[in-house]
Amino acid sequence: MIVERVVILVVVLLLGAAALGGWRLLLAHRLRQLTTTDLPPEISNLVPSGPALLYFTTVTCAQCRWQQAPILKQLAASTDVPIHTVDAIEHEGLARFFGIMTVPTTVWLDQTRRPALMNHGLANLAQLRQQAAEICAA
Repeated sequence: MIVERVVILVVVLLLGAAALGGWRLLLAHRLRQLTTTDLPPEISNLVPSGPALLYFTTVTCAQCRWQQAPILKQLAASTDVPIHTVDAIEHEGLARFFGIMTVPTTVWLDQTRRPALMNHGLANLAQLRQQAAEICAA
């Protein structure tokens, strides 16, 4: 009886890990596709040059306002990379282009304003600093 439950638990955990791995592969594939796709005209108006960080949020996102925004203020104070706040509802076409399904989401654009890295959900300051260093060094 206990052995069966342990086997079921292990199978469920393995299926969950496989689903998470598949989801990450799908997101990586989507990001690679975006690097070869024509950018929407909104990008040129919003981001005059790269590198830059796009911060997708909404007016009703509490996590964005209370957690992600202060982290981005600290990032702005410590780096020269411009941070552009994008309302995912107001700029629905841009959000759809990048495949934004949750906020907060941050998208790093390289020198040519192509998406290079994407963080779905809350991104901490250390992670964003490391990503900024990678983007600026490239």
